Amino acid sequence: MYRRDLRDTSHDGLLADMATADAAVQAAPAPDDDRIAYALTREDQTDLWLHDGSADARLTSEGISAMRRGRGDTQWFAWNPDGDRIAYIDAAGTLSKVDTETGTVEELTHHDDPDLGLAWGEHGVAAVTNAVSRAALVLVDPDTGSQQVLADDDYLYADPRWGDDGLYAVRAPHRSLFDFASELVRFPIEGGDVVDEPAVLFHEDAVRVQTPRPHPDGDGVAFVHDAAGFDAIHYADGKAVAEAADGTASAQTTVVHAADGTEIGAPAWHPDGDRLAFTATRKARAHVGVADVDGDADLLSEGDEKHTGPFWRDGALHTVRGGPTTPPQVWNAEVGEPVVATGAVGFEDRLANPTAFTFRSGGTEIHTVVYPPVGGFPDEADSVPVLVHPHGGPTAFDDFGWDYRSQYFAALGYAVAMPNYRGSDGYGRAHRMANDGDWGGGDLDDVIDAAEATADAFPAVDADRAGVFGGSGGGLMTVNALGNSDVFDAGAAFYGVYDYETFVDDTDDIGWQLMKRELGDLATDLENYREASPIRTVPDIEDPVLVLHGEEDTRVPISQSEQLCNELEKHGKRHELQRYAEEPHGFSQRENVVDAYTRVADLFAKYLRIDPDDGSSRPHRPDEE
Repeated sequence: MYRRDLRDTSHDGLLADMATADAAVQAAPAPDDDRIAYALTREDQTDLWLHDGSADARLTSEGISAMRRGRGDTQWFAWNPDGDRIAYIDAAGTLSKVDTETGTVEELTHHDDPDLGLAWGEHGVAAVTNAVSRAALVLVDPDTGSQQVLADDDYLYADPRWGDDGLYAVRAPHRSLFDFASELVRFPIEGGDVVDEPAVLFHEDAVRVQTPRPHPDGDGVAFVHDAAGFDAIHYADGKAVAEAADGTASAQTTVVHAADGTEIGAPAWHPDGDRLAFTATRKARAHVGVADVDGDADLLSEGDEKHTGPFWRDGALHTVRGGPTTPPQVWNAEVGEPVVATGAVGFEDRLANPTAFTFRSGGTEIHTVVYPPVGGFPDEADSVPVLVHPHGGPTAFDDFGWDYRSQYFAALGYAVAMPNYRGSDGYGRAHRMANDGDWGGGDLDDVIDAAEATADAFPAVDADRAGVFGGSGGGLMTVNALGNSDVFDAGAAFYGVYDYETFVDDTDDIGWQLMKRELGDLATDLENYREASPIRTVPDIEDPVLVLHGEEDTRVPISQSEQLCNELEKHGKRHELQRYAEEPHGFSQRENVVDAYTRVADLFAKYLRIDPDDGSSRPHRPDEE
C-alpha cells in the first residue's frame, strides 16, 4: 500500500529521540524537608525518583503506574507522615511502599485487579482499587497490608485526601465516569477510627466535583466544581463542613478563584493555609497561579505552556511543566527554571512552534492547535499538505504541551491541525457535553471541517492534499471521517473502536460505561450503537486506510481492528493491519513507536506529497517491507 523507500527519512531519528525523551509525570514534596519525589518516564518505563536538592536517585527499577489524565489527576504515590517511606502503585497495579533511605520495596496488596490512586495519612493508606469492585475505596495498614473496605457501592471513588477530620474523596455514579456529575464526600474519624459511612458534603445535579484539598490546619476543604459552566475553586470552612455533615444540604462555599472562559483546577494549599496554587486552562494553554482565600489571584506563567500538579516546596510554588518543544519536567514556577535536570535537551532548534485559531462548525466555535512545518509556514500558497489529528477520549483536549507525534510530522513538512471538537474538555461544561447523544454527529463535522478551515486560516496550506490520523477516540474519528466525506486522501487509525455493538462484549468497565452514557442501553437503544459505528461507513471509504493496534490492549481489544479490516477486505478497500506485540492501549516501546509512525509517514508521503524524496532518503531493507 506504500513504499518504504520513497521519502526523506532523515527525521526518523528525531522521532525516536522524542518518543523516548525523559518526561516527568507527577511530583510530591516530602513532609519534613525539601526533598521531592517524582515520577519520570524514561524510554518506555516510568519509575519513582527522589531529588534531595543536589542529586537524584531512582527508588524503583521495575516500573510504577503514573499518568496524566487531566486537570484533576489521581495521586499515584504519596509520602508517609514521617517522610521516610513512599507508597506507590507499581506497573502491575499493586500498592507498594519503598524506604527512601534503603530503597527496600515491599508489596502491600496482592490484588488480581489494579489499584488506581492513594493517599497516606496517620490512619493508613487510602487506596482506590478495582479489586473489590470498580473504583472501590479501601484503607490499607502500611505495616501489615491488612485492609478495611470503606466503600463498595454504586459509586466510583477517586482522589482520596486526608484531613484532620477525616478522609475526603469524590465519587460519581458509574455511568457518569466523573466527566458529567460527581459529589464530595468525607469519611469521618470517630474514636480514632475511620468510619465507613461517608457524609455527602457537596452535591448539585449535573455538576462535576473534583480535587478535594483539605485545609492544612483542619479548617474545611477546597475543591473544584463546574456549576457556573467552567471549573472554579470553592472553599467550605470547617463550620460549613460540619453543618453539611450533620444535615442534608450541601456545604456553603465561597469562590476562591474563577475566571471567564477558563477552567480553574488543581488547587494546592500553601502550608500557611492562606492561599492556594491553581492551574488555569484557556485556549489550550495551562498556566499556574496563586489565589488568596479572599479571591485575589495572580498568574506566574505565560506563553505556550502546560502546567500540571502544582505543589509547594520550602514556600515556593512548583509544578510539572512542559511545552511544545520541551518534555515535562519538575519546575520552580517562582523563578521559572527546572528543578530536576533531565536528559531531554536540544529539541528547541529542531522542532516547530505551534499556533492556534478558531473556526465555526455547525454554529460552534472550534479552537484548533496547529503545528506548522519546522521553521514556519512558507510564503508559497498551497505548498503544505495538512494532517488533521483528532484527539482520543473523547473527553480530552489537545493543548500546548509535549506532542512528539505532531512534531514529527511538522519536521516532515506537514501542517498538523488538532481541532478540539465538540465533546472536548478544557472549554467549559457545555462544550464537553456537546457530543452526548450525538457521537459521530457534530464532533465528526468539526474534524472533517478542520482541513478546509486550516487552509482558510493559513494560505500555505493545501486542503486538497489532506490526511487524517488518530488513536483510540481519534482512531474511530479517522475511520468515520474517511467514510463520511471526500476531504481526505489517506488515513491512519490507531487502536480505535469501530463496531460499538461488539465492543461492549470485549472492553473493560470504563469502555462499557462510556458506551452506555454516550449511546444508551443496548436493550432499548441498539440502533444507536449500529448507526453510530464507524464500521458501517466502510462501503463509502474510497481512500487507503492504515490500521495499527497493540495485541495487549484491554481497553479497546485488537478484535476491533480485525473486524474493521475484515469489512474493508470484504468491500475491496485498500488497507493494511499492523499488529504490535506487548503493546497496550497506546504505544510506548521505542521500536514500535518508530515502526508505526514511519509507516504512517510513508503512507502520507505516497498520497499527499509532491516529489517526497529530496535525494536524502535511504532505502529500507527488504525485510522491513
